[in-house]
Amino acid sequence: MVTQLSKQIHSELQAIGTAERKEKIAGYLKTSSLDFIGVELPKIHRIVKTSIKGLEIEEIPDLMAELWKIETFETRLAAIDVLKEYAKNGSVDKALEIADNWIDDADTWAITDPLSSPTIGSLILRDLKVEVVLKSWRTSDNFWRRRCSFLPYLHLCLKKQYKPEYADKILKVVTHHISDKEFFVGKAAGWVLRELSKREPDLVREYIENHRHKMTKLVIREGSKKI
Repeated sequence: MVTQLSKQIHSELQAIGTAERKEKIAGYLKTSSLDFIGVELPKIHRIVKTSIKGLEIEEIPDLMAELWKIETFETRLAAIDVLKEYAKNGSVDKALEIADNWIDDADTWAITDPLSSPTIGSLILRDLKVEVVLKSWRTSDNFWRRRCSFLPYLHLCLKKQYKPEYADKILKVVTHHISDKEFFVGKAAGWVLRELSKREPDLVREYIENHRHKMTKLVIREGSKKI
């Protein structure tokens, strides 16, 4: 059933893809080796939401796997959309294992970012052992994995679920990457600081002043934008 459903989702995406959108995405995501269909995100979300209605929770991982096998950008985003839903109520261990494996295939922020927040971010809120796994990713040679080691905490910065007690935790994980000279890591570190500053401007301002000597210019610039 899930194999047929994955083919159906892929077919629906192909039916609404446009050459103009495909060219635009391909030009924008220069780091991705995937093929593109040319479908906007809201349409991907809508197709996935409709398609998975009525699926049993235990069927969802197989659907994700089938979608991920199709090496197009949009079907992989569809797979992540399914994982987002699974991460809310499915097995934490299984969801994290899937995300872990997918990071090895990722070669663009447009895959790692929705995989991190809200997907892995929602797992942090469910089980503290997720943070132990993220900690093990911090020093990876794969800079996309380093990005994913802390970007899930962006989810905790958002107004909907932010709690003041999250602040120290968020700053602690970001601190490991504020000196990273890899652009995509530094950009994400600044992004998390910027989002946290919307909740805790004085705290982030003080943090940047105290750690400025360690931070790359990119992290300082990105992290300071809202304060």
